[in-house]
Amino acid sequence: MSNLRFLVAGAVCWFLIAANCQAADLILNGAGDSRLNFSSWDEKSAVWKIVDFKKENLNFSLYNNVPDSSIGLGVNSDSMSSDGRYALVQRTIFGKLYDSEQVTETEKNYCDMVEMNSGCVLLSRSAEVCSGSWKGSIWSADGGEIVKPKLETINPQKLIESISTVRGSTLRADAIKEQMFMGVDSYASCYSGVENVRALNDLGFYLAQGGDDSGALRMYRRVESIGERTVLFLNIADSLWNTGKTSEAVKYYKKYADSMNTSGKSNKVPSRVAERTK
Repeated sequence: MSNLRFLVAGAVCWFLIAANCQAADLILNGAGDSRLNFSSWDEKSAVWKIVDFKKENLNFSLYNNVPDSSIGLGVNSDSMSSDGRYALVQRTIFGKLYDSEQVTETEKNYCDMVEMNSGCVLLSRSAEVCSGSWKGSIWSADGGEIVKPKLETINPQKLIESISTVRGSTLRADAIKEQMFMGVDSYASCYSGVENVRALNDLGFYLAQGGDDSGALRMYRRVESIGERTVLFLNIADSLWNTGKTSEAVKYYKKYADSMNTSGKSNKVPSRVAERTK
């Protein structure tokens, strides 16, 4: 059975979808009931705008995409490895170059490897690497490069170190998101060990400081699934409060206050906690 399955009637487009093709939503099936769901086809650019990873209780969007984003996505009939453990996704970043006389549309193309067990984007190469064939779980590109599944993205602690000199909360959050091009959930899936809990929590905090409470919450939720921390309760509460989810925020403020009281640190609880739990 093919790994590619179309959900909605439309022309079947197999190889790096032709520009005039009316493509349907598509599912790329992997091992263990994992799958990538491609949707929101952009006819002009011949790309999908959204891809969701799903496996058991995991369900999240790769690349934090929305229909009007500047990112486009593509796959072909050879994208999934024969064992269903890895998939290649072609990612295009659309942009514009402005000069004094005209605006020129630009694009940068990449080939990303996704681990189908977790939704982790392991690595990224130039787009031409997506042309090739699988030999087990190893990709042999037509240009000669051999790509083995290996986590190559910057780890959370090194990411924090790399942004330490960035001044301004918005710029710092932008710098984090640039490194997390695969999306918060995918990045956290790559670094789900307990040794990364503190650094991931800090990255979520920096996202919140930069105004991205939605991204911060997604990070906090992944950290929460690894292990609870007192400061995490406060961070979750603040981002919930900032996004208008005040009832749930109050529950986390109370969990934070109770934990601080138990550890004899009630005098260090910020005044906003009491104000928001009245």
